[in-house]
This record gives sequence, structure tokens and C-alpha cells, in this order.
Amino acid sequence: MLPPEYSLDDPRLHRVETADPLTLLRLCKESITHFLHRHWQLHPGESLTSTFIAHVSSLAISSTAIYTVLALALLFTVLRYALQYAVGRWVHHHHVSPLVAHKISEAAWKLLYYGGIWAYVAGLHVDHLNTFRDPLIMWEGWESGKAPGYDMSVVVLYAIQTGFYVHSVWATLYMDQWRQDSIIMLLHHFVAVLLLALSYADNYTLAGALVFLLQDNSDALLEFAKLCVYLKRRTNGDYYPLVDITGKVFLQLFAIIWMIFRLYWYPCKLLYATIYGGVYLGPQDSPVFPIIGGLLLLLYVLNVFWFNFIARMCVRVLSTGEDPEDNREYDTTALSGKSVSQRLKEIKTRKGKRD
Repeated sequence: MLPPEYSLDDPRLHRVETADPLTLLRLCKESITHFLHRHWQLHPGESLTSTFIAHVSSLAISSTAIYTVLALALLFTVLRYALQYAVGRWVHHHHVSPLVAHKISEAAWKLLYYGGIWAYVAGLHVDHLNTFRDPLIMWEGWESGKAPGYDMSVVVLYAIQTGFYVHSVWATLYMDQWRQDSIIMLLHHFVAVLLLALSYADNYTLAGALVFLLQDNSDALLEFAKLCVYLKRRTNGDYYPLVDITGKVFLQLFAIIWMIFRLYWYPCKLLYATIYGGVYLGPQDSPVFPIIGGLLLLLYVLNVFWFNFIARMCVRVLSTGEDPEDNREYDTTALSGKSVSQRLKEIKTRKGKRD
């Protein structure tokens, strides 16, 4: 590969901790135009698609890496079924409403995973990855045009995350509750696996680590808040006000963190470092930049799409005083139009028919 055009200390480089949105738009417009002109100069008569296909065909991911990912995906699936069984027994003995009993194991599983993996990613960034404070530093070591050595702690992260998203395709189809956005969720999982594979093969892995830092914390907050909502009231009449208050606080915190991390820092740090920085600080003839950049932009579009549900939930709670509900789910009051008592009555009727 051809070495980068700029070095990290080049005065022509716009190097900041966080690019403001207007500057980001200008920088990305300049870098995309520059990349296209450079591509036509380096590969006259060749399309981006043909050079990308030729490059991908030359990539090699070891069979060990593939088997490791598949083994982790299988392990996650087994652990998920085990947790589902254990939680099912727990809710049966703790007077949990049948309206939410089937949702608790899903929320508990996602809380454990996203909370654990984000703690690991945050630890890496506190310990030695500096890409949050200085996003363009992810291109350090590319001066020769050859990929630097892999950071093994990031390789471990990639293996775990890829295994999880492979598992998540199965889980969305056969284990999770089907929601309004389940098709979009499947698209997200496929995009995540493709991004992980492409960025791993060419060792753009520090960009991937920054993605996980900016994305996974809000998921953990959401699942914890949902557990609080599910467990605050029991069928025997018990009510836990501290659990109720905690759930409402974490739902508000979730919306705030989503806006800051996914809607602001994601473009102003990650897209700045990849769509702008990668063009000037990465190898000049890398044909995967348009694909990776496009997939990262698609993830941002999905973040905006999901924020629609978050905003609607917040508006509904503030305007009506109702309990917060995941309004992607078909059995909520927001979508079904039925009150909690009506939905409970339907469940009891269905149980009576089965009996």
C-alpha cells in the first residue's frame, strides 16, 4: 500500500479533539472529493467497486479466527438459554407480572453483556488507547503505508464482539421479542459483522474500538432501566418505590447519554477520524475506505432512527404521566391501545383456555 499523504504533525491537517458539526461537514466534503480524485489518478479506468472486490479477494482471515468467532457465538447462545431458564424459574417464584416475565431474561442478558463489554472497552481507553481524546492518533504507525502490529487486547475485543453479533442474528430471529424495529436490528447486526471483518482484515481496529466505546454504554443503561420498570410492581401487590425511581432516572440518563455519545461524539470524533482522517493519514490506495465510511454512516442513520423511539417515549411519559414503556414492542399501551389491566385480562383468558 502507498504511504499516507500527511503525517500526524503536518500543519495542513485539521487536528482537534472534537470537530464541530459544521467543520466536520466541510472536512468530510473535502476529504471525499480528494479521495475520489486520487483514486482516479492511481487507478485510471477502474471503478471503486472493481478495486474493492479485487482487494477483498486478496484478504485473508485465518481459519483460527473464524472458528474462534463461531465458537464464541455458540457459547453466547448456550449461556443465553441457560440464563433464560434460570430467570424463568426466578420470576415464577417472585410474583412477577406475566406481562413482563418473558422480557426480563432478554434485558438481563443484554445488561450483563453490554455492561461487561463496555467496562472492558472503557478500561482499554483509560489504560492505553488515546483515540477518544485524540481521534486522529488511531492512524499512528501507518507512516510507511504498512499496517502496524495488532493490539492483542483489541483483537480479543474484536473476537468477542464478532461472536456476539453472530449470536445476535440467531437471538433476534428466535429468542428476542419481535418488535417494530427487529428487521432494522437484523440489518444492524449484519452491518456490524461486516464492519468488524473488513476493519480487522486491514487492521483498522482502533476505529472499531472507538465505535464500541461510543455505542455500548447506552445499551447497558437502557436494559437496566427496563429491568427496574419490569420489577417495580409484583402481582402480590408489593411495590418497590426505590426501584421505580431508579428506573425513571436511568431512562432519562439513557436518553441523555444516547444524544451525547451516539448523536454528537459519534460523528464529531469517529466520523471525523475515519472519513476525514483516514483519507490523509491512512494508506492512499486503500479501496475499503468508501465501504467502511458508508457503513459507519449507516450506523449513524440507525442511531438517529432509534432516537425517534426514545424521543416519542420521553414525550409520552412527560405529557401523560404514564409509566415508561419500550414503544417498539407490540404489546405496549402505546401500540396496542390497551391498558395494563386489559392486557392482563387477555393473558389470564388465554391461560384459562389452555387449562
